[in-house]
Amino acid sequence: MATTTIADDFLITQVQLLQAGETQTIANRYAEDAVFVRFDYVARGRQQIKEMFDGYLKENPEVGDLAALKVTEDVLVYQASERLGGKLVWAVGTMYFEDGLIKRQSAAFIERPFES
Repeated sequence: MATTTIADDFLITQVQLLQAGETQTIANRYAEDAVFVRFDYVARGRQQIKEMFDGYLKENPEVGDLAALKVTEDVLVYQASERLGGKLVWAVGTMYFEDGLIKRQSAAFIERPFES
């Protein structure tokens, strides 16, 4: 499905940009008035989103396999294995796109204590 391929490409590029520390480029993939919601933080606008990703990189994220992906016309829902600060977690979130940019995103990191 073409939409799934576009979503895969978007996520692959997002991970590559994170690995390169390109948080400004990542922030530019969001609408100017985008909102990113996590349980511990809400970022509004590109500057706060960049700052959020700067903080995220301090946790030395290691993104693993994409476990699940669902795509509609303008919403992407994902679940991926990840290590944050050495802890194994599920990264689960949604992205809503408008005019090719992320307008709204949510993400949660759920610990996986029984796996190594």
